[in-house]
Amino acid sequence: MSTSESFDKVSEAGSLSGDKAVELEKAPPGLESASSEGGNVGLHEFDLAKQSGLQVTPEQNRRIARKIDIWILPMMCAAQGLSFLDKTALNYGNLYGMKQALHLSGNQFSWFASVFYLGYLVGNYPDSWLLQHFPTGKVLAITTLIWGTVVMTTPACTNFGGTMANRFFLGLLEAIVTPGMAVLTSIWYAQSEVPFRSLIWYSFNGWAGIFGGFVAYGIGHIEHPGIALWKYIFLILGAISVVFAVILWFFFPDSPVDARFLTPEEKILAVKRVAEGKMGVKNTQFKWYQIQHALVDPKTWLLFVASIAAQIPNGIVSNFSTIIIKAMGFTTLQSTLLDAASSGVQIISLLVAGYVCMRFKNMRVITMAAGNITCIIAAACLTYLPSDQKWNRLVAFWFTQFQSIGFSLSLVMISNNVGGFTKKTFTTAVTFVGYCVGNVIGPHFLIDSEAPRYTTGTTAMFIGYVIKTVAHLVLGLYMLWSNIKRDREQGKVTSYEDELKGQEAGMHDLTEFENPYHRYVL
Repeated sequence: MSTSESFDKVSEAGSLSGDKAVELEKAPPGLESASSEGGNVGLHEFDLAKQSGLQVTPEQNRRIARKIDIWILPMMCAAQGLSFLDKTALNYGNLYGMKQALHLSGNQFSWFASVFYLGYLVGNYPDSWLLQHFPTGKVLAITTLIWGTVVMTTPACTNFGGTMANRFFLGLLEAIVTPGMAVLTSIWYAQSEVPFRSLIWYSFNGWAGIFGGFVAYGIGHIEHPGIALWKYIFLILGAISVVFAVILWFFFPDSPVDARFLTPEEKILAVKRVAEGKMGVKNTQFKWYQIQHALVDPKTWLLFVASIAAQIPNGIVSNFSTIIIKAMGFTTLQSTLLDAASSGVQIISLLVAGYVCMRFKNMRVITMAAGNITCIIAAACLTYLPSDQKWNRLVAFWFTQFQSIGFSLSLVMISNNVGGFTKKTFTTAVTFVGYCVGNVIGPHFLIDSEAPRYTTGTTAMFIGYVIKTVAHLVLGLYMLWSNIKRDREQGKVTSYEDELKGQEAGMHDLTEFENPYHRYVL
């Protein structure tokens, strides 16, 4: 079935006519699609809104967003924060003698950080597939319960091999969280709301870092510990995740259609406001042709390259921040508190960036570039400032936390600009393959013998930030060029009728290649 024929099924009574229909025949050669009527979550609600001529008012928009902020956003934030805490518990365990207790060399401890992302790599797409095909809350609850249990069993590991297996399975399970949150944000929130809400839940990496720092600080003051101090960290954090799993099971719905906190009328409005982004809500059917679309899409590979480049520095910073700070000349307890301050920088930078992207139109690429350039300068200062300027080097290290802006907004780019649910989840998975590769490689650039400067590590960070910046700028230019090309060939999308056709195309799970009414948000 050709692309134009498939869309004719979607748009009945000639809803696609004139010049706009021509665009449907200009998808990449050899890529044919078939828009399925089945599996489109929220399609019934959208049809009701369309038949009644319903338009969401600003007041209704705010009311529904407020309800979702109260019921859904806190659980997304907690999931992101706990996953970050549990995977970086290694950072705090290292401070309290985990490395010595397991009789490890420096290189072996680096592999604990790396093997987590090997597990993440294996679990990446299967976890996304589960979220697509089964109720979201139940899938998240089960995986959270199991990973919390895995974290609590870490103290039972007594050697290198056992801990490697433990970390691998933790990565396998936690692979559901950040990719899943990126996709779920586009299911619950209107297009203009996605950047700020995404960066709110992503900022809980920082909040978790602060919380973890204070937990580690408190554990450091236990006077007569019954077990080794590093074991307390894993037992406490794992137990919190197990409790949170119960909350997810009972309170996290699959989509706005299933949300008990919304009235029937609000469910229709909630679907309609998401549909206005022309990306649809959710489709439960796997579509091979959308994988083909993703594989020939330049956006996929630019995001992949940027993700590898971004996560090499992240693999260094997230797993060894306290060690790097301590090597500058601070005590163990000072290092935990100063690391919490770096998390504060991360939180502020993310919230400001998210607000800018929500408040001002087409600021995503510019904001990404600003965050990336800040990181380039910070990494250069870490590399070249003299060792005796420990406070200046510490401030430079804090500013590397701006790295989260570029990566989190790249996830927003997928949420806002990739249509077709299978394509969206696959593009997210490819991006997180790059995420895993970078995080596997990153820790090995931190060489023990180079303390306190760790020149190889800071140089790798600098190069990674430069490559990421170039990839993000090229991505922005490609999308701008695509918009100009479509406007020139098809005319600008200005009328409400055209907007409605674009929304209908999105609700029938067409990709952005197939939807002639879609324009990239920059």
